[in-house]
Amino acid sequence: MLTKLPPDFATTADELLAVVSSFREEDINKVPFAGSWTAGQVGEHIYKSLSGILHCIQGSVKPTERDPGEKIKAIEDVFLNFSIKFQSPDFIKPSGLPHDKTLLLRCLTLITSDVNNDVSSQDLTVTCLQSTLPGFGDLTRLELGYFMVFHTQRHIHQLKEIANFLS
Repeated sequence: MLTKLPPDFATTADELLAVVSSFREEDINKVPFAGSWTAGQVGEHIYKSLSGILHCIQGSVKPTERDPGEKIKAIEDVFLNFSIKFQSPDFIKPSGLPHDKTLLLRCLTLITSDVNNDVSSQDLTVTCLQSTLPGFGDLTRLELGYFMVFHTQRHIHQLKEIANFLS
């Protein structure tokens, strides 16, 4: 039984917190350019995404009848291709409300800790029944773990672009 998150999860979570921490409070809600989210909105989106995936991982599962890591490379290829632009599903779109940097960091710290603690006690080889990723279908807990890494790394890249634009 495989029960360990991708090793990059802790590193990615640490990098996310460091990048969000690097924003000045007065910049967390600045729109860097037309059509962009603010750094606070990106953080909120990541929080909502991680929370939703954690809910799926903790939900109903079934035995997997394929390699439980079969879709990892395809997920990586899509989410770490920065030339592809995505529209966020409504349920994880950030609000238009102002964000408090300290509260955002606290929320991100808690959700990444919860993911790390909760998922590491789960069998990652089973298929989750509460989540279907468009284009990928049903995913295993292992694949969802990697999705969290790649999706967060994508948004770390976005946060760094926002920081560069604002400086």
